[in-house]
Amino acid sequence: FAAMPCCAIPQTSSTRFCKRCIEVICETADHGRGRCPNCRAWICIENGELVKSEQPRGRCRMCRQGNKVLVERQLCDACLLGSMAPLRYECDRCGLTQRIPHPMYRYQASPDSFSGATWACHQRCGDYTHWRVLDNDMDSVPEGDRPASWGDGNWLERVRQIRQREADEAVATEAGPEQRAVEGRRCALM
Repeated sequence: FAAMPCCAIPQTSSTRFCKRCIEVICETADHGRGRCPNCRAWICIENGELVKSEQPRGRCRMCRQGNKVLVERQLCDACLLGSMAPLRYECDRCGLTQRIPHPMYRYQASPDSFSGATWACHQRCGDYTHWRVLDNDMDSVPEGDRPASWGDGNWLERVRQIRQREADEAVATEAGPEQRAVEGRRCALM
């Protein structure tokens, strides 16, 4: 099983993850940086080791929040993600839409609710308002980054399918799966 660098999971816990499942999460994520399925911290594989991503801190030049981890171009991870694929959101006050270079969906309790956090409305309001991602852009919300309150969706199911296919291929070649159940316990994702 994988030793998670971000959260302490006891050896006796039923929530444990095999190393290959965590590798699949990192391999299928943007820039090789995935999210821990337990605590949602950013993780990656460096020199064959699973590590927590640590970055310099400062004020993000997009959202202007201070003491944020700055990942690239003086942007926090949220603004970097949002600037690479800005989604369209509906303003709760004027009802107009606006592209926002920040993942405001992270602050929505459900896909159809407005965010708890605010962003400047550059349409009619000229003020900080609440937003919700448009239905047409919902498929562009990264599966691994959807709020936990929305449910897991297909993100973990896709990891399970990749791992099951790998296990089936290993059995077919008589090599056996790389990660076997230890003392009757299985990886929580399988």
